[in-house]
Amino acid sequence: MNKSLLRKGALLLALYLVYLFIGFMLPVYMARADSVQSSGDMDPEGLYGDEIGPDKALLLEDPMYSGISRLHLMDQAKEQIQIAYFSAHDGIASDLFYGTILSAANRGVEVQLIFDGIFHNLGRNNRSVYRALVNHPKIEIRFYEPLNLLKPWTLNNRMHDKFMVVDDTYAMIGGRNIGDKYFLDPYEDEIVKDRDVLIKRSCFETGEHSVLEDFDKYFGRLWESRYTKEEPLRFSRRQKDSPERKTSELLEFRREIEAQYPDKFPESMDWNGKFHETKGIILTTNSVDRIGKEPRVLMKLGKLLEGAEQSAVVQSPYVIPSDRMRQHFDHLQSDHELFILTNSKAASPNYFGIAGYLNHREEIHGRADQIFEYDGRGSVHGKSYIFDQQISLVGSFNMDARSAFLSTESMVVIDSHSFAKELSGEIEGLVRKSVPYSEEGPSFGAEQAEIEPVPWYKGVLVKVLRGVLYPFDELL
Repeated sequence: MNKSLLRKGALLLALYLVYLFIGFMLPVYMARADSVQSSGDMDPEGLYGDEIGPDKALLLEDPMYSGISRLHLMDQAKEQIQIAYFSAHDGIASDLFYGTILSAANRGVEVQLIFDGIFHNLGRNNRSVYRALVNHPKIEIRFYEPLNLLKPWTLNNRMHDKFMVVDDTYAMIGGRNIGDKYFLDPYEDEIVKDRDVLIKRSCFETGEHSVLEDFDKYFGRLWESRYTKEEPLRFSRRQKDSPERKTSELLEFRREIEAQYPDKFPESMDWNGKFHETKGIILTTNSVDRIGKEPRVLMKLGKLLEGAEQSAVVQSPYVIPSDRMRQHFDHLQSDHELFILTNSKAASPNYFGIAGYLNHREEIHGRADQIFEYDGRGSVHGKSYIFDQQISLVGSFNMDARSAFLSTESMVVIDSHSFAKELSGEIEGLVRKSVPYSEEGPSFGAEQAEIEPVPWYKGVLVKVLRGVLYPFDELL
């Protein structure tokens, strides 16, 4: 009888694993590859005029400055804070982040916070943090597509956005999650080089359309989505940490850090002299669907690549052109220069991502004038695109199929020569710490970088993954 039960159990497990695999792969093969002609923001022509627009943009490259700017935005909030983030990692940065949210809520500010339903990191050791937040009357928390192993087709529907909106006046968007490796400098472990953009709505009286209105609408779509749930986490009645005690701990931690580093927490941030005027800023996002997302960000990039006349610059931690992605680019005819910055095998912390990139490196090289592989300290995680030194995109979108078809993503498109010039300068700084893939193409000072050795175990594992993952580009 025991053997019979074991056989039945093994059979049920095998059937479930087959069900899990099929359900997991379902969104991949149902993803839309067709053009999104109905989307009004796909065509870059005619979007901007010659006049200065209502929105200004500030590039946040320095990790500490970006982190402090986040806290300062919430400190000066008067009415509402809307936050959407993929994940938050344990550490100083997240404790400051949550402490500042609680401080704002104590002042009467309404806070809406959305995390990805799997990578939120508010379970296990951080349940007391979640309880402190969710029990505050001014804070609402929701989770986009929580883990459900009975519905494996939901596993790939991830919310990858990273932005916040304050009082309909400021928006911050970029590639940084909340974690010490994104903000602390110095940092003992491997740092992550990323960037954000702070957008300011400079004029309310004229009635001009501002990108802040689009942020509000997009946040509303995420917040009201049928995939967004309020309380997927369950807690024992014996939970020791009361919400009040954890709230006090987080608020006190913020005060201690401020007292220890007063120069890092000024009463006001000197932003005004650093903002760039723009001819316009738009927000482009993927659709909020579970299966068959419209690849709107990918289509926007395709249109901008097609329309570029002189140059295009791509920075992405992963560059993995899947078959479905190539359907959007193979037909493009353009004579402009194309430069790509991504991680080297030594620098990349993502073994799956670097394996996918290496499988297509020769193909990518055939289309680009030069590939620069970052080989400096840490790794690059920023997602930025520049066209003709005029149009810039910054946000959460990686150049891979997961960002194109599976995840929610958001990017701002900024029409400003001065902003593009500053962004180009920051990318060139990373290029100087990179290795050019082609000896014949331009180097832009990249030859100064020393090639870092790849640990033997990493080389072996990446080589194995290149073979195993080759049929699964759509998941990388």
